[in-house]
Amino acid sequence: MEKLEVLSQKIKRFFEIPGSLVAVKILEREFEGVRPNKPSLFCDFVRRAAHGEEAVTITENDLQNFAARVILGFAEPKYVDISLRLKPAKTKSIVVAPLEKMKESPDVVIVITNPSRMMEIVQVLRRTTRSTLEVSMTCEASAVAGEITALPFMEKKPNLTLLCGGARMLAGYSENELAIGIPYDIFTKFAETVVEPTLVTALCGCLMDDIPKHLKEAFINFGFDKSTDHFYGEYKERVFRIYLNKDERGVISSATFHYPVKFKSESDAQGMVELAKKSLSELGGETTALLRENWLDLILTVKFPDNLEKLALDLNEFKESISRVLEGIAAAVDKIVV
Repeated sequence: MEKLEVLSQKIKRFFEIPGSLVAVKILEREFEGVRPNKPSLFCDFVRRAAHGEEAVTITENDLQNFAARVILGFAEPKYVDISLRLKPAKTKSIVVAPLEKMKESPDVVIVITNPSRMMEIVQVLRRTTRSTLEVSMTCEASAVAGEITALPFMEKKPNLTLLCGGARMLAGYSENELAIGIPYDIFTKFAETVVEPTLVTALCGCLMDDIPKHLKEAFINFGFDKSTDHFYGEYKERVFRIYLNKDERGVISSATFHYPVKFKSESDAQGMVELAKKSLSELGGETTALLRENWLDLILTVKFPDNLEKLALDLNEFKESISRVLEGIAAAVDKIVV
């Protein structure tokens, strides 16, 4: 599917993931597809897909580990029940493929990466789902099958795993890798939340280490969370990003506010570019409205008379100043969203 290839490239490019995202489709029917050359561990099939190998269709006989067969719903447990499993066992085949090579919408998308990149993925997931990631893992046997495939499939929510000994010792996962499984419906919304790298470069603000502690605390007190180079949070049911900028003296005197607006089509978004720029310009400051497929990224840079470091010393005044800007952007959005 062309859509899956586009989604794959977008996420890989944004998070700088060198391998492939892995798509998993669980079927209650026999599926005609390329079978593995020999039986192996489920985590091994996932790792191979992450390295770009062709899609494979797995049946019960292709899995070496009986526990994985039970967890993935190919078989019922014989002696001791396994709590984390697809039940009743109705699975007949599972397609595992690089996302860009998947022929139909998957059930779960798996991302394997390092802790630094995973931190950024979880941050974007937080903005996508508007909830914290609650992780369920034991890191024992068949973690890839259970914790990032079966659990996201059954509970319809993302889950993270630090993997297990079998994945690292037998399937070749490295010491600095961990993985997350994301239900496909959430993954598509997650991809929509991601802002393209060109825009991120344009917005790049001060790194958190360069921001005074009291200023960071002022934003946190306002209800915003901090990322690497920006704050993000919800204000009156709208999610904003705020980037802080230093002037030529090294003083944080301005902030760049970003709010993405989604339209039904690219042509609808295109038709609102000029109105969006005009509405933002009425707020003062430097304004931009960037077209991104069926999205408009509204960007407003505001210079504060009293620099933000000084402004943050009075929390009430700080909240009033930031709120005025957010209210203005919200009003501009109301003018272009019908």
